[in-house]
Amino acid sequence: MALVNNASGVYSTLGFNYNDPNNNIVELSANTQSSMNSVPPVITSWQAQDIANDDVGGYTYNPVSNSVYWMSNTAYTLSGYSPIVGSTGAITLLINQIQSNCAYLSIGNETYSQNALTFLYHTDRLSNIRTQADDATAHIDGTNLPYYQIAIQAAKSATYIVNQTDGIANNSVMLGSFTSILEANQINQLAKTLDTNSKTLIKTLTLIPVGEGMGSDYYTSNISLSAASTIANNFANVVAIMTERETADKAFYLNLKNLITNYNTTKQYTNLGDSQNLLLNNYIGTDKLKSRIN
Repeated sequence: MALVNNASGVYSTLGFNYNDPNNNIVELSANTQSSMNSVPPVITSWQAQDIANDDVGGYTYNPVSNSVYWMSNTAYTLSGYSPIVGSTGAITLLINQIQSNCAYLSIGNETYSQNALTFLYHTDRLSNIRTQADDATAHIDGTNLPYYQIAIQAAKSATYIVNQTDGIANNSVMLGSFTSILEANQINQLAKTLDTNSKTLIKTLTLIPVGEGMGSDYYTSNISLSAASTIANNFANVVAIMTERETADKAFYLNLKNLITNYNTTKQYTNLGDSQNLLLNNYIGTDKLKSRIN
């Protein structure tokens, strides 16, 4: 008896095709069927429909990916105007800082030092659209990187542990590896701001051609000090958010993994049977362990 309504069609995906001449395919016994019917449903109707239709993708998306690409395009465009000399040394310094942050924001920067590309990959992992197999293909070691499913599983276990040890009753453990995603609204707004800032700066530029053999052409800018400072701060802010959140997510996940590993290490010495007690107390247990289990 089907326990889930409007969920038929999964069986047909198996393609069972066998004309059984020896009558080996038989109905399960009444006891077995009764036992199966007593198990709570392990699948929902929407799962069954998607499985039956082989339509099991597209459930999640990266809420910052469009903004990362937008900022990368903004940075690439602005980087095309170089070098830029301001009307004062202070303005030139601020413009240089902007150009430096443009290098970070360019997805085309494939050094795999921390930059917009690593942030994009990181948030793709957290959004469950980049897998360990994807990273393996790109020759990226994903051993200590947070992926959606792995990070969620570890966090569920840790949430129970720290609730019992420290009385923590909030969802910080569940979300500690996902703070880059939690910053989506701020990052999306900054992408729009940087686009406007870049266009503002470009409008202030004048190309200064240099004669042959006299050096390279350059640009001058008549932007004000206050405007240059605002733009430089905006570029620095988004780079700081992306850098800090990616670093923090990865560090939290490493701590999470370490907690679970340490828990599992200690768990093997709990709820001991008589034989384990004999071995640990009389043969292989150190004084440290004996002081714990006795």
